[in-house]
Amino acid sequence: MEVWHIPLDGPDGGGGGPAGEEYPAVWSAWEDLLDDDEKTRARMGVRPGMRRRFVIAHAAARIVIGERLGRAPQAVRFTRGRWGKPRVEDAGQFHFSLSHSGDIALVALAARPVGVDVELARAELDIMRLSRRYFPGNERELVEREGPDAFGRLWTRKEACVKAAGGRLTQGMALAVADAECQTVVRALHGPLPGPWRVADLSLPENYSGAVALLGDGPFCVSRKMWYSIPPVEPDAKGIGRGVK
Repeated sequence: MEVWHIPLDGPDGGGGGPAGEEYPAVWSAWEDLLDDDEKTRARMGVRPGMRRRFVIAHAAARIVIGERLGRAPQAVRFTRGRWGKPRVEDAGQFHFSLSHSGDIALVALAARPVGVDVELARAELDIMRLSRRYFPGNERELVEREGPDAFGRLWTRKEACVKAAGGRLTQGMALAVADAECQTVVRALHGPLPGPWRVADLSLPENYSGAVALLGDGPFCVSRKMWYSIPPVEPDAKGIGRGVK
């Protein structure tokens, strides 16, 4: 199983202003790789950098997926499940998951249903209110003792499981995920998402938390890879391989 780390600050170290500001040509080149739905969602970003980060994350995902499947990034087609989980059309047992937060995106590729999540810690987030509302008792106590790091670890584990199952986030908040091991098996005692899932924490820069989950309890190894931004100004015949390292 592969997890790709995608920096979202771009080759020029930033940029990407609010809606209405001139959009640099380099980002337009990335946006050309997206389908109509993705382009519409990208243009909904109104805060500085939102559109740029969305475009880079989704274009990079297309490049990585296309490279693995032997397709041009523009030729990758998605279908969506009941709760919005995307899947690549005509890809057999190829599964992927995409998450982005702050200036980091993660793309996970696997041979069985997979979910990945990354979260940037936010000072304005009331982690105690959220943990009291959604988490089991022992996890609420853990957040009280250890603060934002514990909250981020628990939250991303839960969301990774939900994404692997293709469910809604609220369906997974009660999952008991507070095992001390970096890779653990999560099972739901009741509820709409029975699992099980094998979950692993991901090592990320300070103030970020991340986790990846595979449906089923079989162990797995994570192959960490880095994607780098090369604007697709003059792609080759298929547009494959740019940004893949």
